[in-house]
Amino acid sequence: MTDAAHQPAPPERMCPSTPAANATVFLGMITPAGRVAYVTPALPAEVALAQAGADTPVESRYRLAGPCVTAKCGFWTGAHCGLGERMAASFQEVAGPAEDDLPRCAIRRTCRWYAEQGRAACAACSHVVTDAR
Repeated sequence: MTDAAHQPAPPERMCPSTPAANATVFLGMITPAGRVAYVTPALPAEVALAQAGADTPVESRYRLAGPCVTAKCGFWTGAHCGLGERMAASFQEVAGPAEDDLPRCAIRRTCRWYAEQGRAACAACSHVVTDAR
């Protein structure tokens, strides 16, 4: 029998596509082809936010991650992330990369999309650009 008081708390789930206002992690840069080039190891969001210019939203140039806000997010279904689900479903016909071929992602261990959708979320994730216009 285990003592609940000694159980580690579950990890805080991270949103891999959060607006700058909620960002805590600089996840990657958006390439000219519109894909995410991941940055590892994890860097604080301030690294990307310091590069922000007035001409375009920072989210159109950088992917940022932050704590999942669940019910405060328009994509929250009440039980899981609807955006992660839709993105993973769009890549289901592609089996998704083998575990060894997943991109080096700084938040995978705590990523909401990966926790709920598995490898298919990683296949879709690099195609997401969070543009806060």
